Amino acid sequence: MANNPFYVGATKVHVLGDGTFTTDAGNLFGKGARQKIKGAMHPVLVATEESLVLLDAGFGPELPAYMEGRYELDRDENLMDHLKEAGYAPENVTHVVLSHLDADHVGWALDPPSFTNATVYVQEAALEEGREMPEGDGRREAVPAVEKGIEEGWCELLSGSTEIVEGLRVEVRSGHSEGHQISWIESGDDAALFTADLAPARIWLNPDLIGGTESDPEASRKNRIEVLTEAEERNAPVILYHEPQNFLVTIRKTEEGFEGEPWEG
Repeated sequence: MANNPFYVGATKVHVLGDGTFTTDAGNLFGKGARQKIKGAMHPVLVATEESLVLLDAGFGPELPAYMEGRYELDRDENLMDHLKEAGYAPENVTHVVLSHLDADHVGWALDPPSFTNATVYVQEAALEEGREMPEGDGRREAVPAVEKGIEEGWCELLSGSTEIVEGLRVEVRSGHSEGHQISWIESGDDAALFTADLAPARIWLNPDLIGGTESDPEASRKNRIEVLTEAEERNAPVILYHEPQNFLVTIRKTEEGFEGEPWEG
């Protein structure tokens, strides 16, 4: 996986991994959904001329204790193994962008803070939402580490869409959570899109499929349509964070919404 990068202009993009998880569908779709579902975690490494940027950071060394019994984590290799296979060490990472504060996106960046030379970027709205969540919620559990990072200077709060480094732009697209940010990797007319949990797997390319954990279902639907429409118009490959198999796709609009065809480069 890490040994098969693709390019956006001169920018090298590695789709890494941090294993797979199994959980009850009810944890994503709400009460009444009884079947088990499987998902993956695909953090993305963006190597520009000057920077090495990591987009999201998996579960961390192990499944958080408060998630045991609800999630099962399965992996032979973790994010650190895939980073090494790509030719890098944790200290080489210069920037970490967290799309939001769910546990399966922040682990290696916050608990523990594994990238000692990197600045970790979080939207201020995501932190505020986490502070308001109940005890035991993953976003609430991330708050102390983010606050510690701000105090120590290795975590920086963002307020809205911005460019992190040249060629890497974050765009706030709330709905799944407050302050949820997607990432555009851009070079001239070339682009690739990391949707994070706005459209995390192929089934979520359907704008009308709304999870039970969405903070604003209507915003999710609106933003998903707008973002996927732009990806299709730009012919930009889309990286689906939770898709186990065909996680790099080309978007095509259909009568029912959108579909993802395996990207051929």
